[in-house]
Amino acid sequence: MMHSESDTSFALSGKTIQDPDINPEIDKNLTTEENVCMLLKQMTLEEKVNMLGGEESMAISGVPRLKIPRVWCSDATAGVRCFGKATTFPTPIAMAATWNRELMQNIGRSIAEECRAKGVSVLLAPGINLYRVPTCGRNFEYMGEDPFLISELVVPYIRGVQDKGVITTVKHFACNNSDYDRHRMNSQVDERTLHELYLPGFKAAITKAKSYSIMCSYNPINGVYASENEKLLTDILRKEWKFNGFVISDWTCVYNTKEPILAGLDVEMPKGDFLNMQKIQPLLDSGDIKEEDIDRHVKNILRVFIEAGVYSRSIKDSRYEEFNSDHSDVALKTAQEAIILLKNENSILPLSKSKIKKLVVLGKNALRTTTSGGGSCYFRTDETINIFDGLKQYNGEEIQIVPLTLSKGKISLDDESILRDADAIIYCTGFTEVEESECWDRSWKLTDSENTIITNISQINQKMVVVITAGAGLETESWIHQVPAVLHSLYLGQNVGKAICQVLFGEVNPSGKLPFTMAKKWEDFESTKNYVKKPEKVNLLRIWGPQGKKRVRKIWTADYKEGLMVGYRHFDTNQVKPQFPFGFGLSYTSFEMSNLQLSKKQINPNESISVSLDIKNIGKVSGAETVQLYIQDMESTFFRPLKELKGFKKVFLAPDELKVLHFEITEDLLQFYDDKSGNWTSELGSFKLLIGNSSQNIVLEDIFELTKM
Repeated sequence: MMHSESDTSFALSGKTIQDPDINPEIDKNLTTEENVCMLLKQMTLEEKVNMLGGEESMAISGVPRLKIPRVWCSDATAGVRCFGKATTFPTPIAMAATWNRELMQNIGRSIAEECRAKGVSVLLAPGINLYRVPTCGRNFEYMGEDPFLISELVVPYIRGVQDKGVITTVKHFACNNSDYDRHRMNSQVDERTLHELYLPGFKAAITKAKSYSIMCSYNPINGVYASENEKLLTDILRKEWKFNGFVISDWTCVYNTKEPILAGLDVEMPKGDFLNMQKIQPLLDSGDIKEEDIDRHVKNILRVFIEAGVYSRSIKDSRYEEFNSDHSDVALKTAQEAIILLKNENSILPLSKSKIKKLVVLGKNALRTTTSGGGSCYFRTDETINIFDGLKQYNGEEIQIVPLTLSKGKISLDDESILRDADAIIYCTGFTEVEESECWDRSWKLTDSENTIITNISQINQKMVVVITAGAGLETESWIHQVPAVLHSLYLGQNVGKAICQVLFGEVNPSGKLPFTMAKKWEDFESTKNYVKKPEKVNLLRIWGPQGKKRVRKIWTADYKEGLMVGYRHFDTNQVKPQFPFGFGLSYTSFEMSNLQLSKKQINPNESISVSLDIKNIGKVSGAETVQLYIQDMESTFFRPLKELKGFKKVFLAPDELKVLHFEITEDLLQFYDDKSGNWTSELGSFKLLIGNSSQNIVLEDIFELTKM
């Protein structure tokens, strides 16, 4: 049987860990390295090789003879999947929409506590691949299109998890920006683009957050599979970033034996199909590899488990609960802050209980609201509240909530009468975990019938709110001008219905901001010009066929010709008007930014500039705004995007409340990657500081200079 990371038959089975508590002898008087060497010396070659391959689909092998336990892993960033009931958090793209660092750490801490209660010591998360095209089936598992935003959010998440003794496995290293044909789709990307866009999140995860583990991706990068890519796994990861943990493969993404061992792969999952004694022994006999190569990988594994305390504790920790209300509260707060108000003409939202007597709810996601995209981030929970039930619970008997199901997507005369009499209409659309999932890409558009229904309903009754549940951007140009209000909820986990209702009725003021750009047309993205023409077209051979076998599935190249022109970098630089810009999100109140001040107008490379500004809530209700800081290099001899995000702060304000925000500008924020020298560098000259609440709504600006010492 072939296992994959989307193997839901295992993941949804609710496996319970029943391993006995065993621990190897660890001498507290010795250093970690000395203990690693002590254990290694006691192991036979076969025992060492056995540790390089997983077992039981989700466990890293141990050595029973030496009381070294196997260590259990679990998917994924939005909760503890595979091991019974757990809190279903919003997916990573929704987490990113909160733009809230503190919340990210609380999420990580909560998930780690459930890991400890269940006996899981390795969390196969967080996922942070860059949002390159909107149809990638796993965009919902990642944190958006900007490397700075990703870097700032992944660090507190990892710290929250690892502070509780659970090992994070940041993934997928690297350039796993498509699920259309991930096993043979070669990501061809130039050095500058690789370092400026696709690696910064991983670098922050390793160098700042100190993630103990990293997972390599399925795809080849510049012609070499990630699982055997020495440049990535050794030159960049270990030599440049000083990584001292272990590299684990994604499930069934190893294609050879010698190459991964020499390149730097430590663990093959879900089992040792290529890293096993039968295939390794001939390579040892021929001298193609040495036992020292095996030792190096085993040391990396042992070192992490000793340092993280995995070998010095019981498998399950009775201090924590597998599922509790505190974690659900964190998940709810995340959902509340993730919801993005895209449109609100004539302030149709928030809805008023005193003015609404009859509310009609319809659409594919009304009665079964998707909590997550499919694959390794998806799991079922009995705790889920759909949108319809959420509205019923929220309003009790005060408002008549009418569910409406259209027969074959057509509006009958009876349906029309119900819609016309409604005081408000909530149309719930988007995608399901089957339509948007790991292993394949999804459509850029809603179905033609849904577009028609939205337009027809808006002509019957203009008091209409469209709620989108999807893991990324999608086409809205064909219908959005017909409706007055739109919410993008992304995927909100188990509290989806409750959080959406709280926002609809104003109990919660929406504060989510887009972590990606929403375009008017597919062709408006520069990256889609270099992508497959019909990404939603599914081919079973691509998904389930022989993985990476050259005679059956030849590698083909996806050329990242757009270079740095991904997301808002392209839209802003090339003056392409998006539907909604990166960082965009409306509120039920208004904010005013003023009094921008720089501590100095000139700095040398060893200095910094202190930036301050005032922000005030000038509306009538409390709310939160995310102040975004962008920098423009005005005199570069190298091509640079028009502006790049280099700072942000989310601030909560009561009506008439004013706060002073502070930022620090250092020379490293001005740098770009020089692919000729292979170094990060900056050029002297003028830079423009841009402050706003989206990449295209800049309200304050100033100029400063980088000068010689």
